[in-house]
Amino acid sequence: MFTVLDREPPTGEPVDPRPLPDGPLDVRLEGVRMRYAPAGPPVLDGIDLHLPAGRRIALVGASGVGKSTVVDLLLRLRDPQEGRVLVGGVDLRDIATDDLYRAVTGMTQDAHVFDATLQQNLLIARAEASEAELVDVLGRVGLADWVACLPDGLATGVGANGERMSGGQRQRLLLARALLADPRVLILDEPTAHLDPVTEAAVMRTILDVTRGRTVLLISHRTSGFDELDAVVELAGTADVTASGMPARRSAA
Repeated sequence: MFTVLDREPPTGEPVDPRPLPDGPLDVRLEGVRMRYAPAGPPVLDGIDLHLPAGRRIALVGASGVGKSTVVDLLLRLRDPQEGRVLVGGVDLRDIATDDLYRAVTGMTQDAHVFDATLQQNLLIARAEASEAELVDVLGRVGLADWVACLPDGLATGVGANGERMSGGQRQRLLLARALLADPRVLILDEPTAHLDPVTEAAVMRTILDVTRGRTVLLISHRTSGFDELDAVVELAGTADVTASGMPARRSAA
């Protein structure tokens, strides 16, 4: 543990942080190049991506093409070696971490369900949320009826990493937690991974219903089923990728 705690963080706090503008936020990647090792191959090589405010875009492609690296950059878990990542026109390197996470958050592949109650797992997103707000957000993701039938309701324990829940219930709980945080930019990284086809379709239907009107970047290995989104960007390699946010499919080989 001390080895991990003593490790130098991959990103730092800005000396003179800049505030984010009010209102809906757009996202831009401009000329982004990213390598995990100095002499290694580029994971992203000159990527340009625009997610307009209030639009929903899917970034799709096979494993290993850099989709999750885009998520790391947007959450500032890494900084690009070249290029810029901007939210609301402000470079992420100029935004205080707390301000960034209040504005940009979501559901990552490694999102964890803690060995605690449903209520405690939700309150991670917003500690001051009322019980009525928790019930409301569970209703939006299709879990309210299930929770109402549980003898202990919101006080029900879910087990280690949600082992007492089905795969679909676990993913919906994580989605509810992301929605409860109410970010201005919502990132969903493979939200239906490891689900059977029927459950995957049901969870995806829920996602499409509850994200209307939000600025959303949906990362997926799927390449179809996104007709209700504003654009689908297919990342097929390290070439330039640009999304306009209009109903269209763009791809890069």
